[in-house]
Amino acid sequence: MKFTRKLVLAALAASLSFSYSPVQASEKVNVLVIDSGSDFTHDALKPLALPNALELNGKAGVDDDKNGYIDDIFGWNFVENSATLVNLSDTPPDYDRVLRCMELLGKLQAYGKEGMTPEEFQYLVKHYNDQKFWPWVSFVGGWAHGTHCAGIVSTKNDGVNLNAIKHIQTGGAPKEEAAQALTAIKHAMLHRRTSRNDAAASEGAQKVTMADLEKYFTQLGQQYAAQIKPKADYVASLKPRLINCSFGSENKSLCEMMKGNMVQWGFENPTDAEVQEVVNLFVTRAFLPRDKAFFAGCKDALIFIAAGNSTEDLNNIVTSPNDVPIANKMVIAATDEDQKIAPFSCFGHTKVDVAVPGVNIFATYPNQKMGYMSGTSMACPNAVRFASMVLGVNPNLKPAQLKKILMDTVDKKDWLKEKVRSGGVINVTRAMYAAQQMLDGKTLFEAVKASRAQVADKAPRSAKRTRPNLSDPMVKELYFSVIR
Repeated sequence: MKFTRKLVLAALAASLSFSYSPVQASEKVNVLVIDSGSDFTHDALKPLALPNALELNGKAGVDDDKNGYIDDIFGWNFVENSATLVNLSDTPPDYDRVLRCMELLGKLQAYGKEGMTPEEFQYLVKHYNDQKFWPWVSFVGGWAHGTHCAGIVSTKNDGVNLNAIKHIQTGGAPKEEAAQALTAIKHAMLHRRTSRNDAAASEGAQKVTMADLEKYFTQLGQQYAAQIKPKADYVASLKPRLINCSFGSENKSLCEMMKGNMVQWGFENPTDAEVQEVVNLFVTRAFLPRDKAFFAGCKDALIFIAAGNSTEDLNNIVTSPNDVPIANKMVIAATDEDQKIAPFSCFGHTKVDVAVPGVNIFATYPNQKMGYMSGTSMACPNAVRFASMVLGVNPNLKPAQLKKILMDTVDKKDWLKEKVRSGGVINVTRAMYAAQQMLDGKTLFEAVKASRAQVADKAPRSAKRTRPNLSDPMVKELYFSVIR
């Protein structure tokens, strides 16, 4: 049975002795998925997609609402500049076999080799070693990414209105963007050196200073902020209450790229600490001003950001958009079913807010398919799903109040104390109870206190299951092969 919001609220009210209003329960929460595009032709998503009425009822090929985007019924594809959010003609050959591999990967990531039959493991290894086939698995992991995120938000949750924009090509880290930025800086520095008139000055300018880098990075940030304004205006026009951002810059990749550039800029054998310092400066000055401009029109939305899948402690590094300097954001780590931090997940008790399950998550794939994925990209829309249920109880919550409720009502876990700021995983039942208490007139502090007194931690799963043994080279290679 699909659990409609009305049924969930009624059951919760009965079990915890609080009231709910059917009028409030009918108000759906606007959710925007900023990703690689979402397939709203999918039967599971189409009923929840929020159409642009003027374009839906207008003429094809005409900008009926005169916003500059033709036929943008459910959102816009900013990568290809079209209304097609997911190109279904890109559906790969042997799609079902790809989905079978994703299913077995999820099983491996959740339970390890010991949780699979020998035939299942060998099937996965065989296809992984097929160099013609496996690239399709990697491709689908990106192509289906935004559809999967939208499906997670709507799982057993019909209380949402969905829109999407295609913002990134694959759903992974925007390496191409970083590479282009560094190329632009390289040209600027070359011009700087060759513009010097005398050899001595030119020789002295070979090593670029941190002040030089800060200047160049700042100029890039200003350019990026200006360039993203049309996209930011469009995002704001959709009036989302919740935004899912399962994308971002991967620190390890940026460090690898930056180290090679630093050598060309005159840094001799830069240390890891020196490289990290430059990467932190680059992200702070070039990427974060753009991210701040991107979300500038969404002050009434709570923005959920995937922590990343590079297994790094984020406390002393700067990543995008995780570190965007705005208050209305939450950064999400991924756990497994036992609520332990997933081996791939980034973490950081000063940078990451809360943990949510993100391993072996079942949801929609393009072209009427369902399947599995793992990653902080999956934990992030899970958090959005929970947040939408809380807003369903109390639509009056401001982003800061919603964030505090979600963080202060977590199930505390000793093993998450040094991993996430809240020290726990979201307990949506407790958060919904607190939201209702606020609707009934209690302060946020009183509502959280009451919810902790009335709602127990989620019971741990009864069956002890195996975990992946990442000391096994083949298991480790497979485990990290398609993490989103």
